[in-house]
Amino acid sequence: MNFKKILPFLFASALVFNVACSNDDFVEETKNQAYENGIFITNEGAFTTPTSEISFVSNDLGTFENKVYGNNNNNEILGNVLQTIGFSGENAYLVSNVPNKIDIVNRYTFKKQSTVTSNLDNPRYIAFSGSQYYVTNNNFFNVMKLNVYNTANNGFVTSISFPRSAEKVVEANGRIVVQTDGVTYETAPPYSELPTGYSLTIINPTTNTVANTITLPSNGIIRDLIAYNGDAYVLASSNTASYIYKVNTTSGSFTTTTLTLGQAQKLRIDANKFYFNDSSNKIYTMNLNSTTTPTTPIVTTTGNLYGFNVIDGRIYVSDASFTGDSKVNIYSTSGTLLKTLTTGIATSGFYKN
Repeated sequence: MNFKKILPFLFASALVFNVACSNDDFVEETKNQAYENGIFITNEGAFTTPTSEISFVSNDLGTFENKVYGNNNNNEILGNVLQTIGFSGENAYLVSNVPNKIDIVNRYTFKKQSTVTSNLDNPRYIAFSGSQYYVTNNNFFNVMKLNVYNTANNGFVTSISFPRSAEKVVEANGRIVVQTDGVTYETAPPYSELPTGYSLTIINPTTNTVANTITLPSNGIIRDLIAYNGDAYVLASSNTASYIYKVNTTSGSFTTTTLTLGQAQKLRIDANKFYFNDSSNKIYTMNLNSTTTPTTPIVTTTGNLYGFNVIDGRIYVSDASFTGDSKVNIYSTSGTLLKTLTTGIATSGFYKN
């Protein structure tokens, strides 16, 4: 893989070096803020080779760097499948599905602080509450659980097992919400998608026990789970319709927005607007309180739409390759293409730092 840094980042690095001789304090401050005010991009990597990595683009889109983890950790290899990133305080937690680990780095320098491997079995997603963090583990056969760790020393606290799945996990209004149902597949051709069920499991982080199990309507397949302003939002879809559920994690109640648009895949919220994509690479938006299904996409992308997020008025979309470099297109929320980047293998996520 050919990782490159564009000129502005090289210039910034040279500036830091030149100042180092005369003002060590200034240099240290600059280093500590090297990855502040930008977006981390996860490159999942190939399943059979250790090609996971991180890219970074600044908020002004003027500074871009590939191979952030290796560049700041003596070219150390991150792993095979980087699933997600979570943030707590000054740390970023890099959850690798393969090889079953969580690397904890300083989110501003990306220097590694420690690595967690205890009780992990195909870790997936991460959320935080108080002095603890919560990691779903799902090998899709016999391990579907939520691990709890202490942020102070990364010590393992406990596990909570589930009957069918353990996928997305978020913190919402003081509760930990786990997507405990999703998708499975037929065992023979054409291997069509099948729902495993329609449950969310609510965890009380004070006791680390199940507070409630919410069963959503039997519509389509659960595709996504996110949190926004204290509420959890779930996206489910079928071939003919899609559903957004706003979940009150305290009462267990929910409201439903039905969309006359099938196969919505990923859900994001930015500035009180929903954004979602369908299976034909079209991205739509609508107000949170709207009940009218949008009919005109704001963006239609090409290639393999694998990663998608909307952050501070910009839409980030990856055209992922699983054998070579991926592409990232950055749009305004009106659909104007602002920037195209070349990233790593299987670019899958975008995270505000």
